[in-house]
Amino acid sequence: MNREDVKKLYVNIAKGGILASLFSPLVLSAPFFFPFIVPKTLFFQIAVTVALFFYILAVSLDKKYAPKFDILTKLVLAFFGVYVLAAALGVDPARSFFGTYERMLSVVTMAHFVALYLIVRSVFVSQKDWLWLLRTFVLASVLVSLYGVGQKLGIGWVYHAGIDRIDSTIGNAAFVAGYLLFAIFFACMLLMKESRLAFRVGAAISIALNVVIIYFTGTRGAAVGLAVAGIVLFLAYLFKPIRVALIKKKHIQWALAIIAFALLAVVMLEGGGIYQSFQRFSSISLSDATVQTRLLSVSTGWEGFMARPILGWGPENYNLVFDKYYNPKLYPTENWFDHAHNIFFDIATTMGIAGLLAYAALFIYLVFRIITFARSAPEKYWIGMFSFALIAAYFTQNIFVFDSLVTYLPFFIFCAFAGSGFTLGEEGAHASEDKARKFYNPSLKTALILLPLFAGMVYWVDVRPALGAYHTVGALQTSLSSADEALGHFERALAYSNFGREEIRGKLADYVSDLLHEERITDEALRRRAGEFVIQEMENSIARGPLNFRNYLYYATFLSGNADALASVDIPDAHMQADKILARAQELAPRKPMLYLQWGEVKMLAGDSQGAVTVLAKAVVLNPNVIDLQIRLALAYRKAGAHEQALTATRAIFNADTHLDVRAYIDLAENFAALGAYDEAVASAQKAVAGDPSLAEQAESFIRALDVKKAEKVKQ
Repeated sequence: MNREDVKKLYVNIAKGGILASLFSPLVLSAPFFFPFIVPKTLFFQIAVTVALFFYILAVSLDKKYAPKFDILTKLVLAFFGVYVLAAALGVDPARSFFGTYERMLSVVTMAHFVALYLIVRSVFVSQKDWLWLLRTFVLASVLVSLYGVGQKLGIGWVYHAGIDRIDSTIGNAAFVAGYLLFAIFFACMLLMKESRLAFRVGAAISIALNVVIIYFTGTRGAAVGLAVAGIVLFLAYLFKPIRVALIKKKHIQWALAIIAFALLAVVMLEGGGIYQSFQRFSSISLSDATVQTRLLSVSTGWEGFMARPILGWGPENYNLVFDKYYNPKLYPTENWFDHAHNIFFDIATTMGIAGLLAYAALFIYLVFRIITFARSAPEKYWIGMFSFALIAAYFTQNIFVFDSLVTYLPFFIFCAFAGSGFTLGEEGAHASEDKARKFYNPSLKTALILLPLFAGMVYWVDVRPALGAYHTVGALQTSLSSADEALGHFERALAYSNFGREEIRGKLADYVSDLLHEERITDEALRRRAGEFVIQEMENSIARGPLNFRNYLYYATFLSGNADALASVDIPDAHMQADKILARAQELAPRKPMLYLQWGEVKMLAGDSQGAVTVLAKAVVLNPNVIDLQIRLALAYRKAGAHEQALTATRAIFNADTHLDVRAYIDLAENFAALGAYDEAVASAQKAVAGDPSLAEQAESFIRALDVKKAEKVKQ
């Protein structure tokens, strides 16, 4: 092969790696921890790494493929630079740089997105290149949507078959909708530029299908985004330059066909449930529970931003902000957020003002490039306007959610598309550079140097985390009767994983809790080893993540929930240790009622009833509207011997003009009975029966017992 053939081979393999990465949203695998996140992220990273390897070799042969450091590229690199700087100076750099299994949006992953942008920008240069890239992306989106259809139809082998809100192969309805927004507008551009009827028909069908799936995701943010995009396109039509041609009859025909196909698909898949599904979109209001959660979390994000306004807390560290500045009104609806469900607060808290400026500059410049392109010639106007509508839709839906792999992937592709000059109607810039080519000497030495470097990178960044995720699932799928094997899986998972060990340790604690409570497992040595294993790993989690409240809560929950079982294998004082751990955790989440609820239970089990009253009273003060907290406090008063306070608190709950659930009435009945308020105990029991008639027999038995106690009290 001559030099030209070798160069062409390198470029084609780089293109192949990029095209392969477009199918990452389809990748999911049950044998992996977080099957919707881990496999697709690792697949994406490996595909981009392979593309990068051959791209560098292509650049070593011909400098025309070297990155073009124009304004757009500099802004992309500036955003990434702030990402890295915020991570390095954040409160938990290790988590920022390497991420978690649940999200995998670390600096490492972001570096792959930047590499994706640079490669696409450099090797996809002609109209043919971009047509095939967009076709491939749209094809992948169709497969994602078809999987969603399988969920809707309840096909047995499909994950989450029969789910109300389609989450397809992506695992999150909101992310599915955000991903499909890009696919819809990419397909619109193809529909305008494709010369072959088959491709135009395919693009039209994909638009209709993807709109249908967005409908079935029930994602209101994406629906609002599409509405905004529609307004943009309508205004673009009203105020188009005189030179721009009117919409042709064939375009109207295509639009009507798409609408008809979409409506037919909705009717066929939904049947008589259309009204119920549509209600989710039509019921957007400030009083909606989801909207209220988002609004309440705004105060959390603002306080976190003000605490570290310049560079924020670091990427992937929003969970620390959420815990420290938790809004108690969110309890019990929402206890855990690892990202702000608003891209602006997400960036503000994790990357500060610097991140917001970098993000805003990138978006503003994209809009500038789009408008400049649209105004440059009449035949470019509608590609420009559909690009502008896409950015408007994406920007709008991000007000309600944050980015993920499946939205960053098309976003960085779109950035490269904008950087290439929206090359769908003419050849790219490389064609004009052929005469000025300058070749570097081909060097086998370059490949030999790069190969071990890239192989090592793939092993550490992708293979080891994959093995950790694989062994975690292997452990969880192992029965308790083979606990030795499961513990071996957990040991290997923790040894292989470069990140996410806290998540693995949480699953380890759950598994060992089941083991300790399994009476058929009589091997004391095994039970002791398992308990000590969890304790050691939980100590490691706290040592390596001292600011992560969840580490403390998991540890304390394990100790308090298994105190008797641990004591039976010579691991004493678990309650006391849990009490100390939660005292330390209070500094990290001082406003979280769930902390005080757990702490109250620990103190109760440790025999410190007065201490339980103290911490549960704090929970009630934080959110006095939660009945469960009030009931727990009333029970704690009674066990602490404060009967008057217990009776007053119990009566206040029972007499309040508030609807209580059956469980609450049962607790109140038991508390009234223990306090000697027999008539009120009967009334509360009757309320429980009214809510659940199946409890009638138990209630009668309870009331008869109360009658006996009441008679004995009268005799005394």
